[in-house]
Amino acid sequence: MISLCSKKTAGNSKTVNTADDRVVPAHKKSQKNRNIRTGYLSRSFISLLLICMLVSLSVLVSSGCKDDEADVKPEGPERTDKPVIGLAMDTLVLDRWIRDRDVFVSAANELGAEVIVQNATSDAQEQQNQIRYLINRKVDVLVIISIDADQLVDEVELAHERGISVIAYDRLINNANVDLYVSFDNHEVGRLMASSVLEQIPAGRFALMKGSREDNNVGLVVAGIEQVMAEYPEAQIIAEDYAENWSADDAYAKVRGWLDSGMQPDGIICGNDALAGAALRALAMHKQAGTVLVTGQDADLDACQRIVERSQLMTVYKPIDSLAQIAASAAVSLAAGQAAPANDIINDGSHDVPYYRIMPVTVNAANMNEVIIEAGFHTLKDVYRNIPESERP
Repeated sequence: MISLCSKKTAGNSKTVNTADDRVVPAHKKSQKNRNIRTGYLSRSFISLLLICMLVSLSVLVSSGCKDDEADVKPEGPERTDKPVIGLAMDTLVLDRWIRDRDVFVSAANELGAEVIVQNATSDAQEQQNQIRYLINRKVDVLVIISIDADQLVDEVELAHERGISVIAYDRLINNANVDLYVSFDNHEVGRLMASSVLEQIPAGRFALMKGSREDNNVGLVVAGIEQVMAEYPEAQIIAEDYAENWSADDAYAKVRGWLDSGMQPDGIICGNDALAGAALRALAMHKQAGTVLVTGQDADLDACQRIVERSQLMTVYKPIDSLAQIAASAAVSLAAGQAAPANDIINDGSHDVPYYRIMPVTVNAANMNEVIIEAGFHTLKDVYRNIPESERP
């Protein structure tokens, strides 16, 4: 046990007991106490230094994590003095939408604007979040390719409250009173598809594989189809369904189900070329590819290849470059406080909206070169890749 008591010895010298009961002169005790205090202070200083180093390291690690998160940024620039356009896209899975993005961004850049691109990967809730993000980034104009036509009213209203103009690109946003709608005549798209099959088989039995039920354009296309069908009283629609979120896999499963049940359609009118490809895969499982008429739209490269190979009857060419360039020009004009160009008006359910309408064109084996090749949309080599050179035009 360590004794804390002091003892007196001969003379005036004071003594203290240590842990091992050795006697230490008082003057040495003072020196030892100083050493102890010095050692204690040294240890305290070292401890404090270590704490500071640990705190600094923690800050550096934390900063490093934040930097990593900051690296995950949307496509596009930081805010600059140039007009900034926010492009909120549905998806980039299809070649068609990649082309829209590339042409739009290029056209906007040439006009002196910058573009921030957001891709919602066909998730309507995510698109709402991304649009609000773009609003908070204080873009000058929002260009939206909507996933759900009925879900963005609040976002458009918020944009307008912040002084941000909104363009509905290719798909109308219902009841939102956007500043401009730029698209093709989707009613005419339906008319062109229906006319193509009905001219071949006027009294045919047809199935409709429609696109996403949330896409406003789908209703317009179907209305065009039905209008033409009414002119052919002996024709029938024997089945119809939606491809959820424009899913080709969903379309394949549903067409396969029709065929497995014994249905024998003369033609399948599909919402786009990707769905047409899915329908043809299902038909191939029943050895009917090339015998059942199949239509689509968008003039995708693989659809154009199928047309010249005679497995797909037709597609609808929509000059995407024109659509993207017109939309980019309109966005820059709106950012400058100028009126957006429009050549028509369309009602969104509550408001009459300025509408720039672009006419679509039928594409089949007979006019492939004239419409697609000569326009530079696809090359002859790519379209006729699977056709022997001796049989190419």
